Amino acid sequence: MTSTHAPRPSFRNLKEVAQVAPGRHILGVANFTTGSADPSVDEGYPSVAIHMTGSVEDGFAEVWTSDRPVRAGQAGSMSYAHDGEFLFCTGRIPETADYVEATEAAYTEVLALTGSLGYRQLVRIWHYISRLNEETAEGLETYRAFCLGRARVLERYGMTDDMPAATVIGSHGGGIVFYFLASRGGTQINVDNPRQVPPYHYPRRYGVKSPNFARATYVRSDDGATQIYVSGTASILGHRTMNAGDVEGQCRLALDNIAYLIGEGNLSAHGIQPGRTLDDLRTVKVYVRRRSDIERVQRICRTAFSRSADVVFLHADICRHDLLVEIEGIVPGERAVERRSLPGPVATQEWSALPAAQQPDWHAHPAYERVRSTLSAAPPLVSPDELGALRTALAAVAAGSARVLQMGDCAESFYESTPDQVALKIAAMERLAERFAARAGLPVVKIGRLGGQYAKPRSHAVEVVDGVELPAFRGHMVNAETPSAEARRPHPARMLWAYHLSDDVQRLLRTHRNGSAHAAVPPGPWSSHDALVMDYIGPLVRNDPATGARFLASTHFPWVGERTGGIGEAHVLLLSLVSNPVACKVGPRSTPESVLALCALLDPEREPGRLTLIARMGRDAIGTVLPPILRAVRAARHPVVWLSDPMHGNTVRLPSGAKTRYLDDMVAEAATFRNIVEGHGNHVGGLHLETAAYDVAECAGGPAPGDGELGNPSLCDPRLTIAQAAALIDRVF
Repeated sequence: MTSTHAPRPSFRNLKEVAQVAPGRHILGVANFTTGSADPSVDEGYPSVAIHMTGSVEDGFAEVWTSDRPVRAGQAGSMSYAHDGEFLFCTGRIPETADYVEATEAAYTEVLALTGSLGYRQLVRIWHYISRLNEETAEGLETYRAFCLGRARVLERYGMTDDMPAATVIGSHGGGIVFYFLASRGGTQINVDNPRQVPPYHYPRRYGVKSPNFARATYVRSDDGATQIYVSGTASILGHRTMNAGDVEGQCRLALDNIAYLIGEGNLSAHGIQPGRTLDDLRTVKVYVRRRSDIERVQRICRTAFSRSADVVFLHADICRHDLLVEIEGIVPGERAVERRSLPGPVATQEWSALPAAQQPDWHAHPAYERVRSTLSAAPPLVSPDELGALRTALAAVAAGSARVLQMGDCAESFYESTPDQVALKIAAMERLAERFAARAGLPVVKIGRLGGQYAKPRSHAVEVVDGVELPAFRGHMVNAETPSAEARRPHPARMLWAYHLSDDVQRLLRTHRNGSAHAAVPPGPWSSHDALVMDYIGPLVRNDPATGARFLASTHFPWVGERTGGIGEAHVLLLSLVSNPVACKVGPRSTPESVLALCALLDPEREPGRLTLIARMGRDAIGTVLPPILRAVRAARHPVVWLSDPMHGNTVRLPSGAKTRYLDDMVAEAATFRNIVEGHGNHVGGLHLETAAYDVAECAGGPAPGDGELGNPSLCDPRLTIAQAAALIDRVF
């Protein structure tokens, strides 16, 4: 693209459509009014009427203009105009008994037209569909019939995961009216939101064929002018509707989703700078399912958007019955951004020459080097002062005057890293820590599997789903859980999503610590994650400007597991070189010799609070494996913190193939751990648990989940409910 500006939209009175500024030319018009009509070029530009209002007075026109002369024309049932760089086109599918076939025919016509005119790059699409949520004669909901017809064409053209921003909204009549923008070239990036599953990866419950669109589309001209087209956005996390029945809650979450979508963290993950905010949105349409809710939604939106934003509110059906609000908008132009000078990575990365197990195969990806470079220049997520406070707390645990509760999800979810979800996790940790402190009679240091636990090692590189062999899901930092080849392909940009979501979580943890870092035993909550993905943690090693010591800036408390804890391998060497307190999992294959080698490398100065050993051996193995290791570590005078992880060694598969863990097995391992540790004259440091912040049905035994709707299933291994975790604490301490 060579023009200074992409097409510019504005909302106008229906009688003022033709009043354009000097030097501007009308590219197309969508009239939101009391009835629908076929598109035409009667006025020298394409226009279409969409039945979206109850009176003419409520109507308005969405007018698209260009700074270049335009040529208009018609092709079949569609009207269009183009300016040499952008094409505006509109069409209509009359009401029919077979929306699958009609949509397939219309989209075939669309792609034939864009190809023949040379505008092959779809930029933004709008669809307004009457009886959106009603069942058709085909037995499908109209929306799902539309998705099926469209999918047939996209599959034929190989475009199933490469569609731009889009909106599908219910109209008050007239079949399906659509209009779209397409371009001849330039830079175009389709933008996903890590808080939401890409629509083209939605599970089958949402239709025979998934909806197909990007959460936003970014367009940049050769001279630097930009537009960001934000798709219709609703109260969805992952693929699930949130805040059912609560229009204000849905409106706020939709706004939060847009804010994250266009924010610096997400855009930088897509190679886009600078980030934007809700203040940068200008042309905004807000769709509200219930007319009586419009005033409440208006109040919220007026405080969210800039006074310069042009915002219209429309009463309309939305693609899901339980969605009450959907919001779309456009961000025009660049926004000035202050460029900061940030610390770079450490000069020498000795670990890069060593073997590293469990790593994603993404080094040939075109985004790989850019992502590593971005992480290398990113601000640290934790500070040396915070690390010092945690080491003080863990030194108190090693001395026998406190205990640790480390808990959280097996694998953190991008979709559950919102402030509300993180607040639930912190509240659950606070409740369990209070219970633990009361039972143990000692202060408890709270450490969450939180703020970076987005990657998981796997026993097998592949798995079979419905007869199809796929790469294993390795956590949202690496790939997606959706069982398709495309979703399971590792993508390095996910590391940037993980970084920015972790930054959000760290800010919330910092708020909850609220000055307690200066207590005699700083209680937290602190962050922790498996130091697994070397391409993530390596670039985030920093130098402490006060001391010159290196520290891992991604988390307070990194650990290595059995699969990555080998002497002479990259993970252990990296942890040996940083000043964070660190931990190692000790499993049934561990020996006194292997554990002593880890202690010598990770805690050569024998500093209290530096090293934690987490026993995860299984109820049947711990009685024979742990005692000789304990004796060896004690004899070598390493003042380690001993934690029990009674979960990972007690995972079983049911006949259905699902994983579970039995509470009795976990209690047995933790109780045996306590007896052995105390019997050898050591202090029981605490527990390492995988827990959910809401009721789930994943582990068996103990207090059953409530009668309400169960929470989301774990992304990886089974978690305890808070009630089950409390029962474990009560039975062991």
